[in-house]
Amino acid sequence: MSGEGLKTHRIKRTGLLDGMVGRQETDFSLHANSNVLVYLIHGVTGTPAEMYYVAREMARKNRWDVYATTLPGHCTRLKNLVRTSEQNWREHVLAQLSFARDRYEYVFVSGLSAGGLLALDASTVVDVDGIGVLSPTFVYDGWATPWSHAILPFAMKVVPLSLQHLLFHIDGPPFGIKDEKIQARVREAYRSSSILREWMRDWRARRKPADGNSTRAPSAASMGYPIFPLRTLTEVDRLIVRVRARLGVVTAPTVILQAREDDMTSPRNAAIVHDEIASENKLVVLLDDCYHVITADKQKEAVARNLSEFFHLQIVERKLVSTVSGRSRV
Repeated sequence: MSGEGLKTHRIKRTGLLDGMVGRQETDFSLHANSNVLVYLIHGVTGTPAEMYYVAREMARKNRWDVYATTLPGHCTRLKNLVRTSEQNWREHVLAQLSFARDRYEYVFVSGLSAGGLLALDASTVVDVDGIGVLSPTFVYDGWATPWSHAILPFAMKVVPLSLQHLLFHIDGPPFGIKDEKIQARVREAYRSSSILREWMRDWRARRKPADGNSTRAPSAASMGYPIFPLRTLTEVDRLIVRVRARLGVVTAPTVILQAREDDMTSPRNAAIVHDEIASENKLVVLLDDCYHVITADKQKEAVARNLSEFFHLQIVERKLVSTVSGRSRV
């Protein structure tokens, strides 16, 4: 291959996606001058960083363009998170996918946890070539689901929406991660003193005008939020109800990946997606030796590989159909 060819396929951080609508500072994109885009959505209270390994692998090995978004209210401060709704998240994803659809021949969307639900929902509006649903969240029935989840439906009904930001659940081990080294880093970021500092920053921010250096908390940008406000859980519940009711409208080819030992949502959730979507081309892959955040855990390579193989197959099949159709017209 010539040096010019190598330069053409070099993975870059800048390119066609620089003008992405609604782009945030924490979004990241990888460009290979491809006609294929993989759009990645992190989970609620998560961060694009949890999608980085998968993004890098698909860009390097497949020479595809990849974009990882930041959902509204994320990677800043908790006060911003509780001001956003599932509608804000859906509209954000739809706007960016529509932008991508106008610029790429092939567009794939994949999301983690609630991000997977957003991917399914978006596919009913924007024509995508394939969906990757990672650790889908419809029922909180994982082995480490806290007892407090049992009273969530009651709390959502009796606590006024205007007061729900005052109640919260603090995430605890294993944080969706089986890898002990990564889990230790998350534990450090989520310790009580770190949470207290976050509260104090929010308190000070409310008492004085914001400045250009106080818009983002470093821990929130890299590790996500350690707290699940009741208001945010209510919005996730609304998203679950909406997407569950519309699964029968999903027709795009879909691959569903989930850990057998998922600590938050059991493989029953993968079965819900597989059994209720209308897609004829669908596949469930269950992974061993990992927990909920499969994009960053011990089987992250298997996640990237399975997504790549499934998406590549859709490209090959579509090209084959186009070739056969062209010959039949002749």
